[in-house]
Amino acid sequence: MSIIMISRGAHHRGKEVAEKIALMLGYECLSRDILLEASRKYDVREVKFKKSMERAPNFFEKLGFEKEKYISYMQSALLNRLKKDYIVYHGLAGYLFVQNVSHAFSVRVVVDIKDRVKYCMQSEGVSEEKAYAMLHKLDEQRKKWGQYLHGVDISDPDLYDMVININRLTVDEAADIICSTAGLEKYQTTAESRQKIEDLALEAEVTAVLINVQPPKDVSAHNGVVSVQVQGGMFADDKIAGVVEELSKTIEGVKEVRTEVLPYIQPFE
Repeated sequence: MSIIMISRGAHHRGKEVAEKIALMLGYECLSRDILLEASRKYDVREVKFKKSMERAPNFFEKLGFEKEKYISYMQSALLNRLKKDYIVYHGLAGYLFVQNVSHAFSVRVVVDIKDRVKYCMQSEGVSEEKAYAMLHKLDEQRKKWGQYLHGVDISDPDLYDMVININRLTVDEAADIICSTAGLEKYQTTAESRQKIEDLALEAEVTAVLINVQPPKDVSAHNGVVSVQVQGGMFADDKIAGVVEELSKTIEGVKEVRTEVLPYIQPFE
């Protein structure tokens, strides 16, 4: 068992590769439809959620809070689905959430820019000049997402277990190579790796539940024990800790909550 995380740019044929892998292995194939699931679970209008997640955050959004909320919702929804195994995911930087999970096999699909332009022209019905402009904009947005989420360049091959050039292979050939590699023992689920993804999913869900009420500075989990750091006021530590514990314990799998309230420090003007 494993989960296969496909990283792709726009018009890279990565979607076709992911769907073929899922068909060959009998896995579920997930993509940005995870946004719909997250929007329903956390009661966010789908259109607003999708629009926000399709754009890299601008300067004012980084200073604000909206983008952080949506990221936490998406992360929670995705990690909860990945707990099941037997999944192929292709979408918005999802592999960055499971970099330390040993049974998550990450693959970057790359394509020559000329072929991407041709594919874009055909699928979008645009001119060559327009296709180049569209791809450049989309690539920049995805790079910004990688930087925003984890401070990485998503085109860096060191982030992935495999980088595969679809120019020299058919979709079937690329899928066959990925399926064969995913079958190696090192990518099979172990008790430790299963616990790791369970912990990550719990951390993400606690963060998503708290973020509108008492935004956490840090959340960590292990085997149902959740440690939460939040920033408090001068005299409300007990009340804040009570709110954190009450909300966290509404989540299935939380056995114990340990809350650390950090002192609020007034910034110098």
